[in-house]
Amino acid sequence: MTQIALIAPCDSLASIAAKTAKKTDMDLRVETSLLDDAIDVAKQLQSEGIQVLISRGGTALVLQNAPELNLPVVEIRVTAYDVVRAIAKAKDFGLRIGVIGFENMVLGASTLETISPATIQEFLLESPYEVENKVQSAIRQGMDTLIGGVITVKTAEKLGINAVLIESGPEAIRHALDEAIRVLQVKKQENAKAEQVRLILDSVSDGIVSFDSRERITLFSQAMENLTGVRREDAIGKNVAKIIPKIHSTRRSAYTNGVEHPEILRVNETLVSVSSVPIMIDNTCAGTVVTFQEVSRLETLEKNLRRKLYSHGHIARFNFSDIIGESDCMKTTMAMARRFSEVDSTVLILGETGTGKELFAQSIHNNSPRKNGPFVAVNCAVLPENLLESELFGYVEGAFTGARKGGKPGLFELAHGGTIFLDEIGALPLRLHGRLLRVLQEKEVMRLGDDKIIPVDVRIISASNKDLKKLVHQGAFQEDLYYRLDVLKLILPPLRERLEDIPLLVEAFSNAISRDMGIPFKGFTNDALSLLSTYDWPGNVRQLRNTIEKCIVLYQGSPVTKRDMLTVLCDDLYHAPDNLDNANKPLHHIVDKTTKKAILKALESTGGNKGEAARTLGISRSTLWRKLQNE
Repeated sequence: MTQIALIAPCDSLASIAAKTAKKTDMDLRVETSLLDDAIDVAKQLQSEGIQVLISRGGTALVLQNAPELNLPVVEIRVTAYDVVRAIAKAKDFGLRIGVIGFENMVLGASTLETISPATIQEFLLESPYEVENKVQSAIRQGMDTLIGGVITVKTAEKLGINAVLIESGPEAIRHALDEAIRVLQVKKQENAKAEQVRLILDSVSDGIVSFDSRERITLFSQAMENLTGVRREDAIGKNVAKIIPKIHSTRRSAYTNGVEHPEILRVNETLVSVSSVPIMIDNTCAGTVVTFQEVSRLETLEKNLRRKLYSHGHIARFNFSDIIGESDCMKTTMAMARRFSEVDSTVLILGETGTGKELFAQSIHNNSPRKNGPFVAVNCAVLPENLLESELFGYVEGAFTGARKGGKPGLFELAHGGTIFLDEIGALPLRLHGRLLRVLQEKEVMRLGDDKIIPVDVRIISASNKDLKKLVHQGAFQEDLYYRLDVLKLILPPLRERLEDIPLLVEAFSNAISRDMGIPFKGFTNDALSLLSTYDWPGNVRQLRNTIEKCIVLYQGSPVTKRDMLTVLCDDLYHAPDNLDNANKPLHHIVDKTTKKAILKALESTGGNKGEAARTLGISRSTLWRKLQNE
C-alpha cells in the first residue's frame, strides 16, 4: 500500500518526481494541484491511508499549517542551482530580474548578482494572495523579467511580463524522497509506541487524557470514552476545554508548587477525582496529563482494602498525636509510653474500661522499630476458648472437625515482625496460659494438630481492666505468665483523675462526630461544659464520647444547655431527675441523688446482687460500692 504522496503545483515537477521515484523503485503517489485545491487533495489522500506528504514552496507551507491535516509534510527545497538555472533563462529577456516567492524558495537569491551581470531584486511573499500585488510592484520598479513559482509565472503572463519557472531538479526531489522515507519510518515507530501506550492505558480502569501546550488533546483512553461519551477519534486534536469544559479550573489548582492536589468534579453525572500533572521539558510545560478516577470505585477499593487489612487487625491506625490530654497525669503516662515504644520489651497496660488501652497499644507500635510490621489485635474475652486457641496458634488440616483445608496460620504467625495486642488478657483461659508462656519464653509456636515448631518474632502488648495480681491470688491467672507480661507496666488514669482534659476531649469529639455524621453542631454552653467537667465518668473517655454523640444527635438547632446535659446524664443512669428545677443546684448534688435512686432500684430488681446491679447500670462493681459508701 502506497504511504507517501507528492502534491506537485505543476506538471513538470510531477513528471520529474515520478521519474525519480521510478529510478529508486520507490512506491510514490503523485498528484498535481494548484494551491487553492491542495488542502482538499491532501485530506483525500489522508483518508486513503497516505502517511507522509511531499510538496514545494507555498503549497508545502499551506499544508504544514493546515489544522485539519494530521500528516507530516516534507518540503522539496529550492536549491541555489534551481535559482541559478532560472536566472540563466531569465537573462534572455533582460538583465533586471525580479525574484518572487515565499521565503523558503527565494531568500538570498539577490546575492547571485556577484556571479551574474544581471540586477536581481527579491519580492518576498507572506501569503499566496499577495502574488498579483508583488508582480505589479516588480513591473512598476522596471523589472524586465520575473522568476518564481507556478502562481507567479501564471500571474506574470496574465499581466504581460515575461516570467521563468523555478524548477526543482532531480537532486532536490531525491533528497525530499529520502527524507520522506525516514519520516515514514520514524512515524511507524512512533505509531507502534503510541499503540502500545494506548493498549496499556485502555487496560486501566481510570480515565486518562493528555494535551499539549496549545491544549490540543494528544491522548484519550478508552475509560475517557466511557466517561464522557466522546469517541477517541473525535477527541484527538480538539481543544480539551471543548471535550471536558470543567477541566480548566481543575488544571489551574490541581498542581501547585510540585504538589498534587486532586479535585472532585462531576462528569456526565459521574463523580470523579481528577489529578493533573504537567509534562515538564527543560523547565517548560510542554503539556499536561490528567487522570480521572470514579469516586465510587475509589470508595469500593478502599472498603475492600480496609476489610482485608482490618479483618485480622493488621493495621495500627493511631499514634501518640491522636491521644488528647494536657493534664499532668496524662503527660506522665504519655512520656512513659513513648519510652516503652523505643524498646522491644513486653508491655502490660492496665486501666478501667474506656480509658484508651488499645489507643496506647497502637501508638506504642507505631512509634517503635516494628512500626512497618503488622499490628494484630485480639480480644481474649470475646472468642470462645476453643476458637481462641485456634485463632492464636493456628492449626493444620484435619486438626479438628471443620478445620480449613490446608490449615490456617495463627495470629502469632501473622504478627511476625510486628506486634500482637492481647486485650482483656485476664479473660484468657487457664488452659492457654502455658502455650502463651512458651511463646514469651521461646519465641516459637506450634499449630494445633502439628508437631512442627514455628519460630516467631513478635512483641506482646497485653491489656486488662482487671486486677491481675488479685486474679493470681485467686488462682485465676498463672503467676509465671503474669510476671512475664508485667515487664513494663503502663497504668492509664481514669477520666475522673484528669477532669481538666475534658474541655479538650469535648472539642475534639464534637468536631469529629459532627463532621463524620454531617450534622452541624452549635456546641455547649458554659454551664453545660461545667457539668461535663465535674461528673466522675464511670465509663471514662468512651462514655464521654458517647454522651457527646448523643447530644449532637438530639440537640442540633442550638447549643446544648445545662438542662439538656442533665437529661442526657440522667438517661445514662436509666433515671430522669424528679424536678428540672434541680438545674439550679450543683451537679454532684443532683447526680449523686439520681445515682443513689438508680442503684437502689437496680439492687431491688436484682435481689440485692451487686454485680448484676452494676452490669444493669453500666458501671463497675467497685464504682457501685463506692457510691453506696459515699451516701
